[in-house]
Amino acid sequence: MKGLKKSESIFKNAEFIWVKGLEDTVNAYADFHETLVKKAGVEYSLFITADSDYALYINGVFREGGQYADYPDTYKVYDKVDITDFLTEGENQILITGYCQKEDSSTYREGVGGVMYAFTENDEVILTSGLHTKANKNPHYVSGPVALVSGQLSFSFEYSFIERPVSEKEPFISRSFDTLYERPTKKLLIKDRCAATPLVTGSFRDGVAEGNPGLRMQKAYLGFTSRLRLNECVSDGGIVLKKEENTDGIYVVYDMGREEAGLITLDLTLPCDGEFIVGWGEHLDDLRVSTDLFGRCFAARFDGKAGKNTFIHPFKRSGCRYVAIQIYAPEAKLDYVGITPTDYPTAADVTFRCADRMANEIYDISKRTLLMCMHEHYEDCPWREQALYTMDSRNQMLCGYYAFREFDMPKAAIRLMALSIRDDDLLELCSPARVCITIPCFSAIFAIQLWEYLLYSGDRDFAAEMLPTAERICMGFLNRGGETGLQKEFFYRKYWNFYEWQKLLEGYEKRPETEADQTYDLPLCAFVSMAYQSLAKIYAHLGDDTKAAEWTASAAKLNEAAHRTFYNEKDGYYLTYYLEKSGETHSYHLSQLANALAVTSGICPDGELDRVLENLANNTDLFPVTLSHSIFFYDALMKRPGDYTRFVFDHVSKSYGHMIKNGATTFWETLDGSRAFNYGGSLCHGWSAVPIYLYFRYAAGITPTSPGVFENNPLPEKLTGIYELTIE
Repeated sequence: MKGLKKSESIFKNAEFIWVKGLEDTVNAYADFHETLVKKAGVEYSLFITADSDYALYINGVFREGGQYADYPDTYKVYDKVDITDFLTEGENQILITGYCQKEDSSTYREGVGGVMYAFTENDEVILTSGLHTKANKNPHYVSGPVALVSGQLSFSFEYSFIERPVSEKEPFISRSFDTLYERPTKKLLIKDRCAATPLVTGSFRDGVAEGNPGLRMQKAYLGFTSRLRLNECVSDGGIVLKKEENTDGIYVVYDMGREEAGLITLDLTLPCDGEFIVGWGEHLDDLRVSTDLFGRCFAARFDGKAGKNTFIHPFKRSGCRYVAIQIYAPEAKLDYVGITPTDYPTAADVTFRCADRMANEIYDISKRTLLMCMHEHYEDCPWREQALYTMDSRNQMLCGYYAFREFDMPKAAIRLMALSIRDDDLLELCSPARVCITIPCFSAIFAIQLWEYLLYSGDRDFAAEMLPTAERICMGFLNRGGETGLQKEFFYRKYWNFYEWQKLLEGYEKRPETEADQTYDLPLCAFVSMAYQSLAKIYAHLGDDTKAAEWTASAAKLNEAAHRTFYNEKDGYYLTYYLEKSGETHSYHLSQLANALAVTSGICPDGELDRVLENLANNTDLFPVTLSHSIFFYDALMKRPGDYTRFVFDHVSKSYGHMIKNGATTFWETLDGSRAFNYGGSLCHGWSAVPIYLYFRYAAGITPTSPGVFENNPLPEKLTGIYELTIE
């Protein structure tokens, strides 16, 4: 990872500045002003970095934003933006608004507020940030604590269109950097705002008159006036509405037709100053947009002004299908309420077509699910968290290698995860972030991801760079494994023994009260074994046969002990947990996940494979695997393609067809959809794009055999049910 020395770079004379008075303010917004004169035939660029985000406005128009998620002290990333086409010849007014969250969350590690920039003219620096820069506290956004979208995403926002006095503030140098790093992924595409169809309108009365705007929307009494039909209430492309007597205002619910991820965007006209609230969500199961979930606030508050109110929120994406607005005014003209999408420009867009219409639809929706969950980095979901997890991103990477031929994004994500390594040799739960808990088995998946990146990309140099982190994680597990190598669940509260969202596997119900209550966990043993094996393969392909043999032996030792400990030879299946306490031993819990992992990790010997697979496919006493870990279930069954290929592909059609039949435009977190987690289930989750992997890996037979080398060995069509397959 080669950095850029600040003292030898474009940023040589630039300073990282912030506004006095906002030093200790969370959720703070500050403005920095420049004037740039454009000359004909000259190219202009902006080099910029911020904590935690920035937005560039040129002559009052939002043009660019999106600071890469980085580590403020060890890996500070800058953007280069070509602004030539945004400028008009002559004088241009430049506004850079900096935003600082200044509070740890699942998407951000607390740093020090500030922006640093340099403008160039034909590669020569002409303007830089510094103590001379004109600056002020942003007069429109509320700086300071407001409602949280969620604990993972931190703050929502409040905004006023009403003009407030702007007093110039003294900038100060908030910190310094010795080294900066070029953005490792492409900038997001700021696309045209998406179509948003008004579904229903009416007047409302407050149920809760003040406070959390999400709760206010959720508790409002909505009075139905009409469904809006083509050309109804139309004025210049918008809609004109009036509130009914004895009500508090007007509401409209908009449908964008599918899941979108991007920036809240508004264009409305009010007859007088007045408050309004905008909320966003993925469904209408509550007969409204669900804006409040146990304190989460999927809404923002505005103070509107008489006349035109146009707005785009560039500092935090919203993931949703529906947007609602409640306006405290006697009437309003609404020209647009919706989302400006910000999509990642993938390396390719691979099409998959076959004779099965359901398979085609599953593929297309899986691909869109991936796209909605990759922005600055991979995200578990665009609605609730937008966080980078190892486990989730492993599925996203594998599917993305096929659907997008994308390698920049996984490489950058692996680096972010590696930089989060902790003193206990585990990774943070999310990267780059600082979270109070972590999931131990997710750290084991890091080595698996690194091996698969090497296998699909052929990038040996990066694998070698990341190898010390993978080995450090594996050594941590090896040191706690004892003589047998078996892995016990982690004890302290800072560890979450999560495997998947299934009974006794979610890490809540089965939490050890004392160290004597700790079980040996087959899923953890299997993940650790796969990590050891992945590390061995990396060493082998990098030419270190000694290390490869050592880690292969460690995996074999662990596998032998795990088979001996967890296998029920009488019935031909594995149990999930094993407890030694007070001289007694107990094995318990039946799950498809544990049995699938026993197969994919090699814990299950060849002689027992058929019995285990029979149970895996047909034993209804096993708790079913969920969408997140279904890839292990399918890979395990595909060890015997002649017996289980049709079962696997039928299982995919049934599970994913269920979501499609229930209106999915992206695939869900679990098959329970929005009802999961007390009606907090995500309807767009990156880990659920697994069918892409199955279609390419098995139906098309595109298989990596060594780093960067692939073979095409499609399975017979009569087994997969995928006929007339074409991939372009």
